[in-house]
Amino acid sequence: MFRFLRLGKVSSINYKEVSVSVEFDDSPGVISKGLKILSDHTSKEKDYSLPNPGEDVVCVFLPHAPTVGFVLGSYYSGKNLPTDTGKIKYILFPDGTKIKYNMETSVLEVDCVGDINISSGAAVNIKGNEVNIDANSFNVTANESNFDHKINCADVIADKGSYNDHIDNLH
Repeated sequence: MFRFLRLGKVSSINYKEVSVSVEFDDSPGVISKGLKILSDHTSKEKDYSLPNPGEDVVCVFLPHAPTVGFVLGSYYSGKNLPTDTGKIKYILFPDGTKIKYNMETSVLEVDCVGDINISSGAAVNIKGNEVNIDANSFNVTANESNFDHKINCADVIADKGSYNDHIDNLH
């Protein structure tokens, strides 16, 4: 009997073809040929995200070509329910990196275990009522720097000495 919809677990991934093979729940040991992954965008705008091996997926097959199918997406089962729930959207990566947006508080969190690189061919603008930087070290390299407001700091140390030492020598 032909089934349009089937449940299964991802058996293997073909990253180059953006497809996965699936072992079906109703036929243990039967593994599909590569099934394409449905995505929101694949033309000018592109989304790229593949399910992991062992992940539960829903598959659909074409009635006129029963070996041609697509993975509609993954689903939560009782074994893999999310730990964070509510009016939020998030991505949790295997290494622990997390991007989370809370729609009730309007707070966006990015918690990365590695480096974060931001680059632009034009200006990068950061605007807020308050901008806080908490770091063991803070480096700025620029051809020119402009400050429109008073800067409060303990001292400024440059190649030619300390700001505080310079002020002390004027007295």
